Amino acid sequence: MIFLDLELKDTPGELLKALEPISSAKGNIISVIHMREERTEDGRLPVKVVIDKIDDEELSSIIDKLESIDVIVAKINEKRRKLDLDVVIIGHVVDTDVRDTIDRINEIGLVLDLDLSMPSPNVESSAKMRIVVDVEKIDELYEEFDIISKEKDLLFVKSC
Repeated sequence: MIFLDLELKDTPGELLKALEPISSAKGNIISVIHMREERTEDGRLPVKVVIDKIDDEELSSIIDKLESIDVIVAKINEKRRKLDLDVVIIGHVVDTDVRDTIDRINEIGLVLDLDLSMPSPNVESSAKMRIVVDVEKIDELYEEFDIISKEKDLLFVKSC
């Protein structure tokens, strides 16, 4: 059996949408636990899906399809695949092209949420970002933070 921990948006039809790639791949769904009373930090609903064992190529295809429809596959067989990371950026975040900063982070992970605080154009601004990143790419993301930090004179404060 394969245990998948998924994170879905809380909108009608998301569960059905998430199960469709498994069904299309002829994956035999053994159980689905939709945990509506729980929420991830970014408001998504955790769902546990158990399917019969399939080969690695089919599983990889299913995961690619799930991620293409904005379903986060957080764990496979209790092995964490994704990390949620909160980052606070301090400095002239807006003046140093926040769009460029987000684009560069999105090349490695995905910025899901951004809160920007800009008290005055002459004062440093700050931004809080929620980023989802593959576990194996966390070091690459931290290296990019260091590069951006030196290049734009920004301070990155990470949650883990």
